[in-house]
Amino acid sequence: MKMSRAIPLRFSLLPTLALRGGLVAAALGVVASALAGPAAADATDDYPIPHRIIITTCDTEQYMAAARDTSPVYFERYMIDRSNRPADIQQMAFDRIHWFFSLDAAARRQYSEDTATNVYYEQVATHWGNWAKLFFNNKGVVAHATDVCMNYPAGDMSVWDWPVAR
Repeated sequence: MKMSRAIPLRFSLLPTLALRGGLVAAALGVVASALAGPAAADATDDYPIPHRIIITTCDTEQYMAAARDTSPVYFERYMIDRSNRPADIQQMAFDRIHWFFSLDAAARRQYSEDTATNVYYEQVATHWGNWAKLFFNNKGVVAHATDVCMNYPAGDMSVWDWPVAR
């Protein structure tokens, strides 16, 4: 009976195959990177601001009244969060959302693009991260509210007077 001797590792094909495999993997990585193109962090139709809020003709108060009635829990959470902010931050958010609703659809779309590509673009967000949550963050809330907002009176500021239990 003949005994076979093991081939020493330095003479085996394993190191050569490992080296070739590594080179192939590296080459594939370079090719994939070259074909991928530049990364883009642009806005989409529904990100970061849902398209329906961009194209709505309702004003801020019409939208809020509709959100209050179609998504009451979401509305109440927003108003509670708002009430926990200092008065100057509340006013800043109030002014900014009215500014947003005063824009036409193209300018709103540009605002969406700007907020998607520059984390520091929206200064209100540096003071209150969820300042526009009721308006931008939930496509379902936006869809329900924009379906019926035109049925509410424009400019009804009483929608901002939401009693928050303490």
